[in-house]
Amino acid sequence: MKQRTLFSGFTNNRNQLTSAWLFIVLRVVLGLQLFMAGLAKFGDWSAAGYLKGATGPFASFFQSLAGNGFVDALNTWGLTLIGIALILGIFMRPTSFFGAIMMTLYYFAHFEQNTAYGFIDSHIIYILIFGLFISGGFGHMLGLDGVIHLKWSKKHWLKNLLFG
Repeated sequence: MKQRTLFSGFTNNRNQLTSAWLFIVLRVVLGLQLFMAGLAKFGDWSAAGYLKGATGPFASFFQSLAGNGFVDALNTWGLTLIGIALILGIFMRPTSFFGAIMMTLYYFAHFEQNTAYGFIDSHIIYILIFGLFISGGFGHMLGLDGVIHLKWSKKHWLKNLLFG
């Protein structure tokens, strides 16, 4: 008779389906959050105030970026496009890679504030979520990656890079 352990319930089909739905919800909710943050920055917004207040070991680098229109546009479009890609479940690996980079930059831009209560803050949690998404397959669950994956099945290296 097979012994049942505390965690053996995670392997049955019902829990796998629940996990899949939770990952879909996580992907879409994070996508909506980033999309709305990006959308709110279109218009007269600038990252100058945020960057001028940079702290920590890379403060001078971030402060030198203050007032740069390209940085403002990169941030606005980055948030918006990463949000759209997460919502649609498309190009999850590159999207998650750039999302993790963006969160790392946010983390280090205000390092002293972000580490005031320890080294783990919301940016680290987002980086870990993006790392999970990079591991592959999360755009296949009610996302466009699954559809596109079938069309690009002959291009193995590109398929693995983009879709996992």
